Amino acid sequence: MAPIGMVVSVEFFVICTILISVASGLTLNQPTSKPRHTKYVTSTTEGSGTLTAPSSSTNPKDNSGVAYYRLFNSKTGATCILLKTDALVEVKFRLHDLEEQADSFIPEKALIDGDCRNEDASSMTISWTGYSLVINFAKTPGGERWYISSLGLTVSPDLPAFHGIPRQGKSSIKLYHRQMLIPTPVGKSYSCKEIQVDLSTDEDDHPPPGLRGSLYLRLLQVQPFMYKGENFEAPFECKAQRAFADETAPIAVGSTLAIAVLVTVSGYGVYRYFKVKNVQYNTME
Repeated sequence: MAPIGMVVSVEFFVICTILISVASGLTLNQPTSKPRHTKYVTSTTEGSGTLTAPSSSTNPKDNSGVAYYRLFNSKTGATCILLKTDALVEVKFRLHDLEEQADSFIPEKALIDGDCRNEDASSMTISWTGYSLVINFAKTPGGERWYISSLGLTVSPDLPAFHGIPRQGKSSIKLYHRQMLIPTPVGKSYSCKEIQVDLSTDEDDHPPPGLRGSLYLRLLQVQPFMYKGENFEAPFECKAQRAFADETAPIAVGSTLAIAVLVTVSGYGVYRYFKVKNVQYNTME
């Protein structure tokens, strides 16, 4: 009969090998980025109204297609909301049983409007030919964080891309996102390489069939409730948040798995020890 220690060691090795193989193939909901096939370029379309990029000395430019959108406080004249991004709006709908798609870059020059008189809620409206995007900001009840509370996109059906779309009730095409986005500490800006925001309809608007949309924000940096200066404060980066979330789950799962293995192997070892010892004792008798 094989020694007790050798039996337990062999069984322990087999169990650990199986668990390592299972763990190596485990995926923990790691985020995957949607590939972008559209090449970003700076739009040459000009909207009527306020120029959003005052000067190269105030807003440094590069060749990435990024534009600055700035809202001023009507009382003090200081910047209260600052947004930097290369943005694309995507609207999909069904026409003659086929899915159609219309894309529009938010141009560098657009009409900027909004309201930042309230200390706990503010909004920025970016308008360009046939489109209007409203971004609403709010603070958490304690005032520690700010976030995007909702988004609203309005599109004119008179644009060539939407000719023939069925109109029911209201003539404008409207899409929304009404869930909290990008909670960020007050006094910091939010920075992210790229995010996608899905837009949906409201049945009260009697939307056309299959209407849905997406807002793509590349090289995003945004900050509302500004009071210290004209430029962004220290960034709160989304990459750091994803890394924290992605690393915490494997550590927690790995620790739980290790404890389970230890308890299982220890219990099985004790069981085998007493069972073999009992067999040897009975054999000796």
